[in-house]
Amino acid sequence: MTPTALDVLRVMPYSTLFIALVALALNLIANAVTRATIDIDLYRRIQREYSEYQRQLRAALREGDMEKVEKIRKRYRPVEERMLTLQLDRMKVSLYYLIPFIILYYILAWFMGPTPVAVSPFEFNLWIISATSPLGPGFAMNMVTWYIFTSVAFSVVITRLFGLQV
Repeated sequence: MTPTALDVLRVMPYSTLFIALVALALNLIANAVTRATIDIDLYRRIQREYSEYQRQLRAALREGDMEKVEKIRKRYRPVEERMLTLQLDRMKVSLYYLIPFIILYYILAWFMGPTPVAVSPFEFNLWIISATSPLGPGFAMNMVTWYIFTSVAFSVVITRLFGLQV
C-alpha cells in the first residue's frame, strides 16, 4: 500500500507540527468570533464594577454588618444582572464554535490514532494527558496530550493578542 500525503501527517515531526497548527487555527477562530461578537470594553467595565461590589460585600460580611450587606446587594443588583447577562452572552458565543470543534477533534483523534505525535522530556500521567511510554530521548505524547498542551499555550498568547483577557 502506497503512503498518501495524509499518512505523512501521522509521522513525527509532521504530526507534531500538524496538531500544533490545528490548535493554533482553532484558537484564532475562537478568539476572532469572541472578539467580533462581544463588546469587550463593556465587559471589562462591568467586570470592574462587579469586582468592586464583591470587595465591598466581603468587607461588610467580615464586619458582620448585615444591614450594610443588604444595602450593598440592593445597590449592586443591576451590576450583578448585567454581569450575568454578559457571561451568558459569552457562553452563547462559545456554543457557535464548540460543536464544530468537538467534531473536528474526534476526526483528528480517529485519524491520528494512538500513535505518538510528540516527545516530552519528562514522564507524567495526569488523568487524560500523559507521557509514560519511553520514546527515544523522552516519553511519547499522543494526539490528545499534545493538542491540550499546544492549545493551552496558544490560548494564553492569542487571548492577549486579541485583547480578550479580563
